[in-house]
Amino acid sequence: MTDDDQETARGELKELIAIEKMRNNEIRKYVAAAIDRLSTATAVVGILGPIVSVVTNGASDHTSFFLVSQSVIIVSGGVLSYGLHLYGKTILRRGLR
Repeated sequence: MTDDDQETARGELKELIAIEKMRNNEIRKYVAAAIDRLSTATAVVGILGPIVSVVTNGASDHTSFFLVSQSVIIVSGGVLSYGLHLYGKTILRRGLR
């Protein structure tokens, strides 16, 4: 092989590596966005759902167990949503270079 052929092969290899890196970054962004959407859905269901349930039921229907269970669901939904959001950010930080 001549020097020109070797230089051309190196250039093509660098181009293929760059394309593969761009592809991997796009996949990571897609996965992180999907996880972030899941965290938003978890927040809506886990936080807003119990709040709507408490507000729409009459005041006489609320026992202490019901209120405690709804509070636990709200806190769990918030923690899970925040954890998923942080996981999505970690995927982006780890992958995008």
